[in-house]
Amino acid sequence: MGFFVSRHLGLLLCNIAIMKRILQIIFLSISIIIISSCDSYSVLSEKENYQNNQITGNVFQHTFYSKILNNNREIFVWVPDDYHLYNKEYPLLIIHDGQNVFHAGGSMSGDEWQLDEIVTEMINANEIEPIIMVGVANTKDRSLEYNPIKDGKNYGEALSKELLPELKKQYNISNGRIGTMGASMGGLISLYLGWELNSIFSMAACLSPAFVYNDFDYISIIEKSEAPKYLKLSIVNGTEDLDASLQLGVEKFIQLLKDRSFPENNLLFWISNGQSHTESAWSNQSKRILKWMFNKKSNPTF
Repeated sequence: MGFFVSRHLGLLLCNIAIMKRILQIIFLSISIIIISSCDSYSVLSEKENYQNNQITGNVFQHTFYSKILNNNREIFVWVPDDYHLYNKEYPLLIIHDGQNVFHAGGSMSGDEWQLDEIVTEMINANEIEPIIMVGVANTKDRSLEYNPIKDGKNYGEALSKELLPELKKQYNISNGRIGTMGASMGGLISLYLGWELNSIFSMAACLSPAFVYNDFDYISIIEKSEAPKYLKLSIVNGTEDLDASLQLGVEKFIQLLKDRSFPENNLLFWISNGQSHTESAWSNQSKRILKWMFNKKSNPTF
């Protein structure tokens, strides 16, 4: 009798040990899955109301962590007044150097683009359709992230593969109506996004763009590739100060577009006489660009 009791007790203990080991394996597997999942995508914090007496309209603030770039930055999302009234998708405009798009707090010059005031006025005047704007703040690595031959590719992937999917979880964004806008090197990276990632960014606005500067020449790089067929492109440059030195690159790019028979209906280009490399100039120029990009009556050839 004792023999059988001992044998059954031994089998029971053995089974308990096996089950314990199985549970350890399951727990370890789940832990690995969770860790891998958390490590595979970026994090966009929940939206918070951005309180600032310089702001017109509704602006929400997020903190965005990019695994690709391994850094954090602030994201400012402006939504139109009717956003909470209708369940519809809105065109999206992503603006670089986003810390001075809606207020001057992040500007070295003390100026801002005033896009919140401008877009509010244009929507109310029925000049443009309601849109969502996202100001993506820069970091200490701005000169690298906005340069297509340095970290620009990673910056583009961070926007397209990390930030955009997270934004779409929290906002009603139209997939086929995503544009990008920037000035100086922000104009350079806007061209890169529209040119190289055109399946995502169908519109690009480049103000005072640094296409060619010092020994850098982005036009000589993209002239080896085909021009995107479905890009709505706007370019403007001033005539004063730094803008004057950037004009050579602008003219070189415009010639490239002509050589490639880029659709005229998809290009807005002008020289802004008397304007310089400043936020106030870009603010004035943005009105014409926004009306062209988001005019209810405009129909791009694509």
